[in-house]
Amino acid sequence: MNTIIFIPICFVIFFTILIYFKTLLINQHQQNVFHSTVSLETILQQEFASSIPEIKHQIKELFDLLGSSVNYNENDLIINSKNEFRRKQFARLLSKINQIADPSNHKKELDHLAQYINQTLYKLQYPTDCNKRRIIVCSLDINCGFGCTFHHIIFCLYMSTISNRTLIFEKHGDKWKYNVRWSDVFSQITNCSYENHVKAYLPITQYKGPTQQQRIVSLSLRSATRDLTHLPNVAPSEFEEILIKHHTNPQAWFMGQYANFVLRFNESALLKINKIESKFHMDYGTIAGIHVRRTDKYIEVPPYKLEEYMKWIDLWYNAEEYNVQTINSKLNLKQQNKTLNKRKLFIATDEPQKIILEAEKRWGSQYEFVHNSQDAHYGKVANDPERCSLESLISLIVEIRCLAKCRYVVCTFSSNVCRIVYELMQAYQGYAGENVHSLDFDYEELWNEKQMILISDYKATNNEEIDALKGDIIIFKKQKLNGYVGAFNTRTKKEGKFPHGLLREKLKFESFPVFSFN
Repeated sequence: MNTIIFIPICFVIFFTILIYFKTLLINQHQQNVFHSTVSLETILQQEFASSIPEIKHQIKELFDLLGSSVNYNENDLIINSKNEFRRKQFARLLSKINQIADPSNHKKELDHLAQYINQTLYKLQYPTDCNKRRIIVCSLDINCGFGCTFHHIIFCLYMSTISNRTLIFEKHGDKWKYNVRWSDVFSQITNCSYENHVKAYLPITQYKGPTQQQRIVSLSLRSATRDLTHLPNVAPSEFEEILIKHHTNPQAWFMGQYANFVLRFNESALLKINKIESKFHMDYGTIAGIHVRRTDKYIEVPPYKLEEYMKWIDLWYNAEEYNVQTINSKLNLKQQNKTLNKRKLFIATDEPQKIILEAEKRWGSQYEFVHNSQDAHYGKVANDPERCSLESLISLIVEIRCLAKCRYVVCTFSSNVCRIVYELMQAYQGYAGENVHSLDFDYEELWNEKQMILISDYKATNNEEIDALKGDIIIFKKQKLNGYVGAFNTRTKKEGKFPHGLLREKLKFESFPVFSFN
């Protein structure tokens, strides 16, 4: 492993790209597809731009392997010096790739599509005559936290959209995990009323699919309806061409539009939220964030040390600083202007007293840490009653919104909150598919059942691994560790360790007729 690491990574990537373009040129020449109006340079630029996410993916995979074998050694300055040099090499390479990538064109197209989706959702949820609308009823009383409930609501909105129905909360969402009504914080999901437009028709039948004839139906939990084709994460086939062209994770971007629609606040709550957020200056300068979930995480997956989060934050800031240096050198600015101000990091955690103290002690000389002081009131134990109060809910919402406004976030996708941050980031920032790094699982609503596709044949090297052929569908069963994941091959029905770097997103699209452009 050490021998591999010492190879200058920039040369590896350079020759990979060179071979790729050489092959492309040969293929294009053989097929005689060049036209007088399209230059070879333009075609190569387009091909390279589409390859940037894949190149960044490979760089991060290699960096992850590096980090797993050469961690900090507080007692060996020579080892630390070498490790720091290697990390800076990765940062410099990422910086170069980021300078080539231009998200502005993608964002423009995505913003237009987001506006269309939002207008369509408003038409569905705020009809002129509720008595004539087909309705789907969704209960919020599902005995889980905010993140879980929030994704349940998005699931309900997915089902209502695909079946061209209006979503109404059972009993207006008055009964759920928190000691406040949904309407005490959020805007009503619809102008239709449970009392006036549902209650008289009780009991109502269960939702079975989009072609169901009953005008009013009730929706069960996601876990009870896994055979439905339009479960998250699925994006509309009506947008497939646009999303594949302009975003690296179409499903997450589409999910983000729904998250943004649901996360609307009443006037009183919005005043409280804006007052707290104003202290953090989230719209000023470069800022990264981390979400460290601890108190209840042990039940699902093992927690990660804070240094695992900071490894990726350091990489991102190093790359940003190289960007600034490159720009300033071209503008002939003075040397002292070639660096960012002190690195700023927003920390959201359910154990603030421990996490903030450790961060200040170990990285305080390099970073300015920003966090919501309110979170200290509910960061004691997993079942702290204070977590269900209005104050803690507002505090959690502030943290989610602030993280979604960060330029880069490190968290764990096994956490609902982390996934909400990633989804909202797509709505807030547009082209932000690469702006969150998860330490454990890849992005998926049912994160321990994620389907991925294999890009190359693989032969197991020991009894713990499994074989696979290019094109096999692999289910992501266990979290990432040292470049491997716990995987299940749907073709061979075998389970074992598998290299994460050989797996790619299996994009899922289904028709949503309400989004038809016709």
